[in-house]
Amino acid sequence: MKNTMAAASIMFFLLAGLAAAAHGSTEDDTTTTTNTIRLPSDGGTLAATRRTRPWKCCDNIEQLPVRTNPPQWRCNDELEPGQCFRQCEACRDPPGRPFPGRPLICDDVFWGDDPGTSCAPSSEWPWGPCCDFAICTKSIPPICHCSDEVESCAAACGQCEMVDSWSWRPLFVCRDSFTGEPGPRCTPEMHN
Repeated sequence: MKNTMAAASIMFFLLAGLAAAAHGSTEDDTTTTTNTIRLPSDGGTLAATRRTRPWKCCDNIEQLPVRTNPPQWRCNDELEPGQCFRQCEACRDPPGRPFPGRPLICDDVFWGDDPGTSCAPSSEWPWGPCCDFAICTKSIPPICHCSDEVESCAAACGQCEMVDSWSWRPLFVCRDSFTGEPGPRCTPEMHN
């Protein structure tokens, strides 16, 4: 007897909950603010999560804050519409752009350990084609600075500062950062 009463009361609450969900709330939706999760079938958009990189290279890589292993990445490089639609499943306008259209950002998310390399050729490192004293973060990809003291900064360097030195001529350091590997060493390593 107790089992049938328990089963009946569970069934009653289950049916009451389903009926309430089917009929919605009695409050007016125009005056109530709700936190609703929108599914793609409801007209929302969902970025495609892929195990293969949709981009060949990326200068403006972003690691998404969601904690997964391996991490998730998005490339925020601005692309021409034709290029974006060729390599990505979903493209969007850059944030803060007043008029839609050009350029676009790939909205696809790459799920993997290596987000790829930078699009800048090695000759476009801000400090030049090589660096002996690179300081890099341990992130993937690393963010690097070159602390080499040189007679003149490379043309690609945006923040060139003169440093105090024991040299009789002035020396400079490029203070720009670069997302990616810092490049080869200028001085070959000597091994014994």
